[in-house]
Amino acid sequence: MKKIISLLIVIFAFSSCTQEVTFNSPSVQGTKDNYFWRAKSSSASVDVTNATIKIVALSQFETLTLSMPLPTISQSYPVSNLLGTGEISKATFSYTVNGQNLFYATGTNTDDGQIILKEYDSVNKTVSGTYRFNAHKTTNNPLGNTLVNFKQGVFYKVPVIN
Repeated sequence: MKKIISLLIVIFAFSSCTQEVTFNSPSVQGTKDNYFWRAKSSSASVDVTNATIKIVALSQFETLTLSMPLPTISQSYPVSNLLGTGEISKATFSYTVNGQNLFYATGTNTDDGQIILKEYDSVNKTVSGTYRFNAHKTTNNPLGNTLVNFKQGVFYKVPVIN
């Protein structure tokens, strides 16, 4: 009888030790105004003519866009792009509240932030890196905060679709 009870305890112990693993690849996520934010879908595009990469991440009512220069072949990773120093490296965020659109953007000499490109995989056509920024509201709308803050942002294996 002791053997049967011991066997049942062992079986129960091993059956309760399973763990479900959820993969989040590709992913764009970060901390927006001190709350966790994750995109439901994301994609990247490369404009060879202007030598830029643009990442677009969408959630239900929100759109995050990160733009940066395309790294040259001689650059080593990670490639750091400071925001607020020009129009090529920039971040925008928009969302809809009660049918009204709010738009936030970084710009030349106005805001701060950084996009770090850790990997541009031209074979598998993916981009990965990190971001953080502060952007001011550009629409004349009394709704919403005047500033949106993203920190601890990550984009991982976002597919390049062009």
